[in-house]
Amino acid sequence: MKMKIDLRINKKIFSPHFYPHLFNYSNRWEIYMGSAGSGKSHFIVQKLIIKACQSKRKIVMCRRYGSTIGNSVWDLTKQILREFKLTSLCQINKSERTITLPNGSMIIMLGLDDEEKLLSINGITDFFIEEIYQCSNEIIDQIDLRLRAKADNLQIYGAFNPISPHHWLYEFCEGEKKPKSFFYDRSTYKDNPFLPKDYVNSLESLYTRNPN
Repeated sequence: MKMKIDLRINKKIFSPHFYPHLFNYSNRWEIYMGSAGSGKSHFIVQKLIIKACQSKRKIVMCRRYGSTIGNSVWDLTKQILREFKLTSLCQINKSERTITLPNGSMIIMLGLDDEEKLLSINGITDFFIEEIYQCSNEIIDQIDLRLRAKADNLQIYGAFNPISPHHWLYEFCEGEKKPKSFFYDRSTYKDNPFLPKDYVNSLESLYTRNPN
């Protein structure tokens, strides 16, 4: 028997910059470009966990290389589950890096260098590609083709820091070749009200030393 998830979350835990997009699942693509500390990845994981609580989903959170997942999106996801007071209700498989929510939704961590495993997962409803700029256009096209589950609101999320205008992702997000069903957000550390003052000072000091 699947347990219903009753989330009671205070609006104040969300960045005011991102909050208006929290319950909008109308675009197949949601890409977030932001500086270090902008909170973009934090928001995406918040949004996907809430989405997974509302209906049964199979979410793949990935990076270009599996070796980089442990200290990034995997730890972030567990952190947000604790913030939402969901950890004790979930089945967390540390060796496989999978999380099963009480309603049967699954969150799967995956390196995109493990193509065989990606091809073996059926029924994926959502992808989150952390540091999407590390991936080739061909890999992203393959992910788009893999997103064909029989479910509503199939989505691909991506997050990355500012990049060169010569990178393929720049044209993908800001040029004439962007997908039709597409949402693109830009943010900076100034959009994140939860940053420690010391970290803000460090970022601003870095800016004076290296504007790039």
